[in-house]
Amino acid sequence: MAETFTVSEFVVPGVFVRVRAEGLITPGGVPTGNIGIVGTARRLDENGDPVDIYDSTLILSEYEAGREQLGRYDRFAEGTLNLSRGLELAYLNGARTVFARALAPGAGRDAYIAAFNELAKDDVNILVAPELTTSDALAVFGAVLETAENNGKDIIALVGSDAVTVQAIAGQVVGNDRIILIAPGVRVFDSAEQMDVTLRGTYAAAAMAGLLSTLSPQSSPTNKVLPGIVRLSQRFSYGEIRQLVSGRVCVLEERRGVRVVRGITMDDGAFQQITTRRIVDLAKAGIRQASNPFIGRLNNQRVRAALQGAIDGFLTTMVQDEALTGYTVQVTATRQDEIAGRAVVNAVVQPTFSIDFVAVTLVLQ
Repeated sequence: MAETFTVSEFVVPGVFVRVRAEGLITPGGVPTGNIGIVGTARRLDENGDPVDIYDSTLILSEYEAGREQLGRYDRFAEGTLNLSRGLELAYLNGARTVFARALAPGAGRDAYIAAFNELAKDDVNILVAPELTTSDALAVFGAVLETAENNGKDIIALVGSDAVTVQAIAGQVVGNDRIILIAPGVRVFDSAEQMDVTLRGTYAAAAMAGLLSTLSPQSSPTNKVLPGIVRLSQRFSYGEIRQLVSGRVCVLEERRGVRVVRGITMDDGAFQQITTRRIVDLAKAGIRQASNPFIGRLNNQRVRAALQGAIDGFLTTMVQDEALTGYTVQVTATRQDEIAGRAVVNAVVQPTFSIDFVAVTLVLQ
C-alpha cells in the first residue's frame, strides 16, 4: 500500500509517510430485529401458470410486497399455503424487515432446516415457522440454532404451542435458552375466508415475532400489547397462567388487549429473561464486528490498544442505551499468544434486567 513502508527499503532520499489508521476503526450498526420466516407458498402469473419463487430469499419491508411476490394464502381449512399468513401476522404486530423463503406445499423437516440454514447466512435475529407443528418446529430450530451459533451467528426462535391443555403445553417445554414457547392460539380475520378464524398457537409465534422485532434488546416484551391481535383462542385462569409461566412458557392473556404475561425463554438458568438473551447476543455481535477489522494487523501493544478502544466504544453505547449497567474490557497477549497470532479479549458485561414484579407494602396510620 502507498501509505506504508519499511526502513530497509530506503534508497532514494525523500519523505516517506506511514499512516496507521487502527485508531479510527469502529463497529457499524448491529441489527437486532430482523425476522426470518419459512413457509409454503405458490404464486401464479397472469396466465395462471406457476412462478418459480423457491430457492431464493426475499427481503421484505411491508406485507403488501410479500403478498405480491409470494401469492395470497389459501383458506385456513385447506392449510396448504400459509407463508403469507405468517407474514401478515408478523407485519400486523410491528415487523419491519423480514427475510422470507418459500417452500412447495408438503415440504418436510429437511426442507425447512435447509431453508433456515440459508436464512442464517443473512442478518436475521428472530426465526419463526408458523406452519410447523410444535414438535417439528422444536426439532428444526434445535438443529438450526446450534449450527448458527457454531458459525458465530446468535439467533433466537419463536415456537407456538399447538396443544390446548395446560399439562400438554407444559410438556412441550425443552431446555433451550434460544427458543421461546408461545401459548395459546389467536383469533384473527382471514381474508381468504372473509371471517374470523381460530389459528393454533404456532401462528401466535408469528405475531410475537412481529412484536419482538420492534423492541430494543433491553426492552422486555413483558406486559406489552400485541397490536394486531384482539382475541385469543382460549383464556387461561390465574392458576393455569401461573403454572405455565412457572413451566417456562411465554403466555398471552386478554387484558386491555392481548398482552404478554412474562417474556421468558425455555431456559431454567441465566438466560430465562428474553432481554438477557438478546442483550448478550448484541454484545457478542458488537464485539465480533469491532474485532473483525483487526484480523491480519500487527499483534502489538499499539494495535491491541486500538482493538480495545473499538470494543470499548461499542460497549459504551450499550451502557448509554441502558442495555448494560456496566462493563470492563481488556485486550492482552502473551509472547506465546503473539507467536500463535492470538489477541485475547476479556470482557465482563452487566446486562440490564426488567421489572417483572412490583412489591408494595402499605403502612396504615
